[in-house]
Amino acid sequence: MRKKQRLIICSGLILLLALFLFFFLLYPQKNDKKDQKKEEKITLNGETVVFKKYRINKQFYLEVPEVFVEMSDEEVNKRYTNDFKPGLIFTNDAMDINLLVHASNDHLTMDTMPTFIEDYKKTLQGANITKEELKKDGSMARLDYIIQNDVTEESHHVIFFPILEKAIMIDFKYPSKDREDWDQICEYTFNSIEKIK
Repeated sequence: MRKKQRLIICSGLILLLALFLFFFLLYPQKNDKKDQKKEEKITLNGETVVFKKYRINKQFYLEVPEVFVEMSDEEVNKRYTNDFKPGLIFTNDAMDINLLVHASNDHLTMDTMPTFIEDYKKTLQGANITKEELKKDGSMARLDYIIQNDVTEESHHVIFFPILEKAIMIDFKYPSKDREDWDQICEYTFNSIEKIK
């Protein structure tokens, strides 16, 4: 009888030790791998891309590559002579890669998002739409497309979301030939959007 009790106690202790080793020694290693993934660096031309956090219109935050500068009002007026003028444009030195942030007066809610996107698509004459996503709750939509302008083929990645029932649009555009360099930077910027509550 005592031998059985000792055997049960020993088995229980071995099981407890095995559980301790599993949870306290193996789990931190898995978490370290996750942390390493988070710390992966985004590079451009061999240099690590550093992002700067901007507060936009006291409504949301957005992280923008530090290599970008804000386009001057004079340059914006030269480039956008029609009714649509983005409120804010970040650009690189060559001004061929742009991040446009536009808070419009267009009415937009989660319910009207599908109609809003369909109307926007109608304005993209000649564009090849490569991606279209709408969050299930209608809080955000994304539209990626490629379009030929006068000089080159451009890739556009556009995010739409409502704030105070007004449309916010963020368009990250760059020459399609440079997609390999800029796609990851675009994704990071889009993932950094954080609404101010």
